[in-house]
Amino acid sequence: MRRLRSFVAVSVVGVLAGAGMSSVVSGCDGGQIIPTPGPDGGTTSNAGGGSSVSTGAGTSASTGGQGGGDGGPMLPTSLTAKVSSRRFLTADHMLASLEMQISGEPFAELMGRDLGGYDRFSSTPDVYVDPATGMSAPDLLGFSTAVESYEYSKQAMNNLSFESGAGLSLQFGPLLNPMGAEGDAAFALLGPRLEYFAKASRASGAKVGKDFVAVPAPTNDLKNAYGWAGFWPVYAEFRSFDPTIKAKVGADQQCSLAGAIDEPTPPGTTMQYVGDYECDSTSLNLPSRDAQVEKVIEVDALGLAAWKQTLWTINYWGSLHDVDQNPIIKFDPASLAQVGVPGNALVGQWPDPLDPGGTSLVFGKAGTFFGDVSLEGWQGLVMLDEIDNKSELMLKGLMTTDGAKVSGVASVKAALDYDYTSPVRWWPASIAVTEKATGTPAESLKFFPKATTFTIQNKGSRLQDLTAVLGGFGTVFAMTDAVNSEVGGSLPFLATFDGVPFAADNGLPDGENSLHDRSLAILKMALVNLDRLHFDTRNKVLTDTADPIAKAPGTTVSTLHTSYSILGLRTALRGLNASLALYSNDTPDAVGTPIPLDQTKLGGAPYTGTLGSRVLDLITAQGDFLADKLLDADGLAANGWDLATGKADSAPTTLEAQSSAIRGLLEAYLATSNVHYRQRATQAYDILEKRFWMGDVHLYRTTLGESSKMTYTPVAFGATHGALRQFWKLVANHPGNEKLAAEVLSHITSGMKLVVNGWNDVNADGVVQPGECLGAGLQMAERALTGEFSIATDKGDRDHDCVPDVATAGMPASLAAELVIERK
Repeated sequence: MRRLRSFVAVSVVGVLAGAGMSSVVSGCDGGQIIPTPGPDGGTTSNAGGGSSVSTGAGTSASTGGQGGGDGGPMLPTSLTAKVSSRRFLTADHMLASLEMQISGEPFAELMGRDLGGYDRFSSTPDVYVDPATGMSAPDLLGFSTAVESYEYSKQAMNNLSFESGAGLSLQFGPLLNPMGAEGDAAFALLGPRLEYFAKASRASGAKVGKDFVAVPAPTNDLKNAYGWAGFWPVYAEFRSFDPTIKAKVGADQQCSLAGAIDEPTPPGTTMQYVGDYECDSTSLNLPSRDAQVEKVIEVDALGLAAWKQTLWTINYWGSLHDVDQNPIIKFDPASLAQVGVPGNALVGQWPDPLDPGGTSLVFGKAGTFFGDVSLEGWQGLVMLDEIDNKSELMLKGLMTTDGAKVSGVASVKAALDYDYTSPVRWWPASIAVTEKATGTPAESLKFFPKATTFTIQNKGSRLQDLTAVLGGFGTVFAMTDAVNSEVGGSLPFLATFDGVPFAADNGLPDGENSLHDRSLAILKMALVNLDRLHFDTRNKVLTDTADPIAKAPGTTVSTLHTSYSILGLRTALRGLNASLALYSNDTPDAVGTPIPLDQTKLGGAPYTGTLGSRVLDLITAQGDFLADKLLDADGLAANGWDLATGKADSAPTTLEAQSSAIRGLLEAYLATSNVHYRQRATQAYDILEKRFWMGDVHLYRTTLGESSKMTYTPVAFGATHGALRQFWKLVANHPGNEKLAAEVLSHITSGMKLVVNGWNDVNADGVVQPGECLGAGLQMAERALTGEFSIATDKGDRDHDCVPDVATAGMPASLAAELVIERK
């Protein structure tokens, strides 16, 4: 799938989703999006059989959970909402963002939407215009997935990668700056690297404030030392930070997200200017960075951030582009080395826009560059460099052998040789960082802070860290693997890892200084330690924590970490066996395919067979424990299990536990084809619907038995969002399950609109009315790609969807740490 080209000149559609609409456009599964009367004469829309409205007191698409949700009396439907913590929790946020991206454009396409039917810059959201007919209709489900879920996930990633400064600066990345040079010497390393990326993606130009990346950068502007004002590249993210910012109001700089310089404005459209901060990140930086960040590194944050960055980069690398932004998908492979070379004249081919079948190709303009459009090419190259340097740090600087001090492996080859007989070396759970300034306050966007010491805070090993590493670097490896025809073997990635701009590799697990081999080494150490330290041989399950010095697993097994460990293990296995693809990993896996790590040392392994087969065994062990221990006979999840007592946790079940159980079981089914896991996931969904869903307010309880106060976190929302999506794909969207499918889609819409946006559609008309905004949602603010420009006349919410712009909110477009919704 190639994502919708968001960065184009647009004209506002301006179609109101009001009463009296009679248009009909194609929906999913051959269905229709048909406006139907709402309770007050307004409209709702049914998309693919699922109601895409009603987050208040109107009629629910679901028959379960009415009133109290457990057969109790009807409860009041008025709600209040308050963000109780605005903190940016990196690992939690990135987990939710992964689920939100997968539930975005690809999910909308799976449901039959043409992505060209949405105008994400429009001041009127939730409208779908059929590109084939021009007919329009309200489409809350499609818009909330294709635009909101998708772009919210991206905006938080960009905030981490380029804007906030909440992590270690790429200026001191161990590959970019191995000697730790400071001052002008450090600037001389980072500046040319970023300038090359700008030229290689053709995001560069000479006009400061007009072109995305000014090349050369202005010499007299300390806030624009790298050609993009306020640019703050991070290669190792901190655990958390206060995201408060002072974003500017106004579009005085005439910033346009039109992809790149020289892109012609299509006839009949006008250039859309957006908030100045879209082209100048200065006001998106943390204004008091040292006071706002928690200078602690945790590996789950690093792994999940890399996983998220990689998903977007694979997306951006769905094609290359020429000087007119045409999506180049074919050229002479002998010319691979020319891609991205500044001033290159390589001519490629792209799909003929006049061919409705999409099979004919036409030649593009001379010059072929990285990324599907220039801006995304620039961002993707920078993120790849951040991941590359992160991989070096993780191997050479964030491990320990004694729990007292950090250290690293001697070489990539040594890491690949790590086995069950090696002295134990692991990633400790948390590491505190001390930094020093390398310039004056006025020079802080040219000479960045430098880490000076790393001090272990928590020496234990955690399952959640290894899960994040497996998922993240399993996906990273897929980008570098030429054997993977859909990812690393595609022309854009072959051009990326051919020596320039990133190291080439011979394709063998032999310890070369390349991202290919560093990813393999990280995966090898993570898999061995997962098995060696965390696997309880008596209970046949991976424990949440382990004592590496004693080589002893802990005694706690949580449902959340058990479930997501299955996702991490399966992602790593599919990355290693060259079957991992972007968004298309929802069919049962082929079993027994060799992986490169099968060729490495495995001395002392407590099993026979290959490492690949052992990974599948671990997935099965986790799936069995989840299905047979953590779920009761009816499908209700426990929050966890105490191996010491042999008993389930007695606390009321949380939403994240119930939802993650569904997510994990369906992933285990895909990995093993064992239908028992799918059956148990179906039982778990039945419990989710009957005992957690409250039909009168269109909301899930976050703790079983509590109907008045719901506490949503990124993890609770992300796990539920992902579980519903996967359940629809693998169970509900089958013939005969139309009512179930409608129910699931209705709940997905409610989660996005009520929990994330903070819109309680009390009259169920599918249109935001005065008084329906709760004043808070999990998403704290919006930017241009979801309709907000931060212009004074917009009065803080240009598209009237209950989510303010970043300047009004004083927050980035990111999720809060905690949202409390209560009944009045």
